[in-house]
Amino acid sequence: MYLVYLSHLIPDSDMAGLLARYPVGVESIEFSIGYCLDAWQERAASYRQRLDDMGLDGPLSIHGPFLDLNPVSWDSKVRQAARERFSEAYQAACALGAEKIIYHTCFVPMTNLLDGWAERMTEFWRDFMEGRDSGVSVCLENVFDPEYAPLGKIVREVDHPAFGLCLDIGHANCFSPYPAEEWLQELSPYIRHLHLHDNHGKQDEHLGIGQGDLSWESVLGLIRERLPQADAAIENPSRQLCEVSLAALKDFGIFS
Repeated sequence: MYLVYLSHLIPDSDMAGLLARYPVGVESIEFSIGYCLDAWQERAASYRQRLDDMGLDGPLSIHGPFLDLNPVSWDSKVRQAARERFSEAYQAACALGAEKIIYHTCFVPMTNLLDGWAERMTEFWRDFMEGRDSGVSVCLENVFDPEYAPLGKIVREVDHPAFGLCLDIGHANCFSPYPAEEWLQELSPYIRHLHLHDNHGKQDEHLGIGQGDLSWESVLGLIRERLPQADAAIENPSRQLCEVSLAALKDFGIFS
């Protein structure tokens, strides 16, 4: 069975209800916005208390910041801002005892060009990972990325034991011309974490599993076949949708 997290996109009371019912962890979004990182130590302490109040008895992962950040900017001060925010979130993850932290690639179509992008990303992340141990896994997540090959190249060239990919199945379905199954097949050696949600291939709807047009039988079959060591976070914005997704995973035999 796979380790499953629930993204904290829902009210604390709803999360508490789900934690009481299902053997799941939490993926925090508390540190994904810049102003929450201005005093991350205090936020980490208060969030720890909230997790205790919700009854978390499972693992924790952290979603890192992404708004207005560009780790491959040609402007050194913009790159430094990304580095500082990423570092603050990483410190919060360590303070909270999180298993992993997920960062967006921050690739923006029509702004970033793929030519040279992977090389600049490799330079940024190699520098970021230098001196870090394997206590917290760092996972790079696809969002608007149209192609999967650059992400695999980045992980290979950074070559750090705590660095890998978070494959967002929903993002691959609506922002890339390649099917989610192809992303899974080609990136499976580098994937440590998955984000699961559904859509109809046009926009990032974050529907429950089975409510969009993704072929979940083939997607989850590939996950079982290629990624026996990965874990996954359900990214749905309501308790009802989380329960839809959990029921679907149970039906497919990858969640108890």
